[in-house]
Order: sequence, then structure tokens, then C-alpha cells
Amino acid sequence: MGKNRYVFWGLVITTLISALDANIMQTASPTIVKQLGKMELFAWIFAVYMLASTVTVPLYGKLADMYGRKKLLMIAVGLFTFGSILCGLANSMVMLIIYRGVQGLGAGGMIPLSMIIVGDLFTIEKRGKIQAVFSSIWALSSIIGPVMGSFFVETLTWRWIFFINIPIGIATLLCLLPYKEQMEFKKTYIDFKGFFLFGFSISLLLLATNVSDPLWYVIAGCVGFILFAIVEKKETQPFLPVSLFKNKGILMTNLFMLVYCLSFFGTSNFIPLYLQQGKHMSIYQSGLILLSTAVGWMFGSTPAGKWIIRYGYKKLFIIGSFITAISGFGLYLFIKDISYMNLFIILTIQGVAFGLLFAVGTIASQEFAESNIKGISTSLQMFLRNIGTSVGVTVMGVIINHTPNITNGIQNVFLYALILSIFTVFLSFLIPSKTRETSQT
Repeated sequence: MGKNRYVFWGLVITTLISALDANIMQTASPTIVKQLGKMELFAWIFAVYMLASTVTVPLYGKLADMYGRKKLLMIAVGLFTFGSILCGLANSMVMLIIYRGVQGLGAGGMIPLSMIIVGDLFTIEKRGKIQAVFSSIWALSSIIGPVMGSFFVETLTWRWIFFINIPIGIATLLCLLPYKEQMEFKKTYIDFKGFFLFGFSISLLLLATNVSDPLWYVIAGCVGFILFAIVEKKETQPFLPVSLFKNKGILMTNLFMLVYCLSFFGTSNFIPLYLQQGKHMSIYQSGLILLSTAVGWMFGSTPAGKWIIRYGYKKLFIIGSFITAISGFGLYLFIKDISYMNLFIILTIQGVAFGLLFAVGTIASQEFAESNIKGISTSLQMFLRNIGTSVGVTVMGVIINHTPNITNGIQNVFLYALILSIFTVFLSFLIPSKTRETSQT
């Protein structure tokens, strides 16, 4: 890896910060609410972070194509670290929510920009292995995060779940300093009208998933999107370049990943709940089951780069979507009477499909795009994944809440996910097999 070694470790640490923040908050949040009060604002600790980190993803991608990836990533990490300091100093729930928004503004660029830099620096073959490393970090953090959260809450104070980000953030910045980008970046006009309309509309639709009366949020969000489409038609340099949608590879890959994240990717949020309430298992057992997906993910993503060169994109998308649909059908049929070990095996198989498709999807979003729009193309796919996962989890929550018991509820969730996963099988046949670069390789 040579001169890119420090950059690689900087990206690893960036992923570690994001992964720990996502997992450590779940353990500490009850204690935070107990000390700061305002229980009615509890959900906003997570909602404002999700809004800020999701809406800014395409903007980071656009700016990365104009000003370079390194500068933007350092700004994002710095903003996230600054937000972490503010969160640790918060003395009221309102202050904490505002500061979580600052954190989210930084978090929105950390993972997408890391993936863009990986696409700039490493060959297709190596990218699958690197994504496997990132996946293993998320898997480990799902275990370490809650443990660290409990340790800080019980031994020190909940404020350390935020202060721990300070040394990690500094280490990231130091690792990125030696990195010198070889590409030339062209500064162009930024369509801020389009960005604000886009961000406003998406924010309303995301808020609709976190409020008790979502109808007006959905209506306002849809109206905002109509205005966004009208404004963008008149723009010579729109916020989302037209070339993104004229490129069949980018269009179909993004549509596939959006629907895919609407389906089985969000079910992991409810499987531990089902095991605790439906099977009366311990918190330890129900949490450990998620390691199955993480293990499978690593096996699926590691060889993805080599397989792209050998088989092309279409075959891998078809295989991954078939594996998801077949394993999902097994979950739907047998979930009521399935043993813990068999559930672990099925989820591991499904994790292989997750790892394969997410790695291939990320690489495809970069290789189908021209170099001047690689950043916005990569970030757009990650944005759509976040939207798909958020909406999918919300729909699954509604299904479970409107079902008499958790066992029937989880089976209905699997049915919903299965129907969508079958749709992704059809979509996979519409994705091109090769880009010009992979054909020459």
C-alpha cells in the first residue's frame, strides 16, 4: 500500500468514529434523558442527527468534485469532532439536540468521502477487500460500542461517549495530512437553490417517519420535490447533474440499491426484538445473532473486486439479489419455529449477499461515472441507501405495531421485505455488465 498507508488508516479511523457513535448512543441515551430531562424530546437526539447527516451527503459529493476529497473530509471530521465537544458540554436537552445537529453535519461527509477516496486511490480488486475491513469495523463496534457506553455511564459520565471522539478525530486528521491528491478539481457554480429545495423536501419526508401525524409532512415534502424538479430544469448546472440520470449504469444501480435497502437491510433492527419478546431470549443472545450478518458481509465483500473483473456487474447483482430473496423466503416460512443456530446460518447467508451487493454497488457507482462526477455519484448512492433504510425501517415498525403479537409481526415484516427483494431480482437484469474501464482491465 506504500504511501497510501497513512491515508488508509485515516479512513479506517473515520469509519471507526462513525460506527462507534451509531452504537454507543443507544446504551447511554436513557441516562442522558434522566439527567437532562425533557423525555418528550428524546427521539430528537437521533432524528436531528439522521436529518443532518443524510441531507448533506449529496452536497459533500458535489463539493468533493470541485475542491478535492481531502479538504472536505478534514472539514467533515473537524466539524464532527467539534460537535462532539459541544455535545459533551451540553447542559440541557435542547442544547444537546442542537449540538447533535452539528455532529450530523460532519458525519454526513465522513463515510461518503472515505469511499470516494478509496475509489480514487485503489484498484477495483483492492476495493472489495478494503470495504470488508470497513464492514468488520462496523461489526466490532456493534459489540464494543454498547460495552463502552455502559462503561462510561457507570464508571465516568455519559459525557465521555462524546469526548472519546476528540483523540480519535485528531488521529484521523494527522493521518490525512500527508495525503496529496493527484487529480485536478474544477471549481464550478453550485446550485444552492436546488440544494436547499432538495434538502428541505428530504428533511420533511424524513421527519414524517418520526412524528405521530406525518400526512402534512409528506404532502409538503412532495410539493418541495415538484418545485425542485421545476427549478432544476431551468438550471444550466443543476445540483444533481443530468448526466447522472442519463447514464443507465448509474440510474439502474442507484434504483436497485434504493429498493434493496427498503427490503431486508432494515430487518436486523427487529430480529433482536423478536428473539427477546417472541422467543424470550436474553439481551446477550439476541444481540449476538447480528454477528451472523457481519460475518457473512465480510465473506461477501472481500472478493467482490476480483469477481467484478471476472464476471461483470450484472451477474453479481443477479446472484446477490437471488441469495437475498431465497434466504428471505426461508426466514418468512420458518421464522416461527426456527432454531437459533439455523437462524444464525440463514442470516449469515443473507449477510454474504449484503456484503457482495454493497461492495459491488459502491464500486459500480464510481466506475460508471466520469471522473468529474465520481464524487456526487458515490455520495448519491449512499444517500439513497440511507433513505431506503430509514423508510424501510419505518414501514417495518408500522407493520409490527399494527400486528397483535411480535411473532406474526416479524413474519409480516419478512413478507414485506420478500416482495421487495423479488422486485430487486428483476431490477438486477437491467444493470449493465461492464464499464469501459473494467472491459479493458
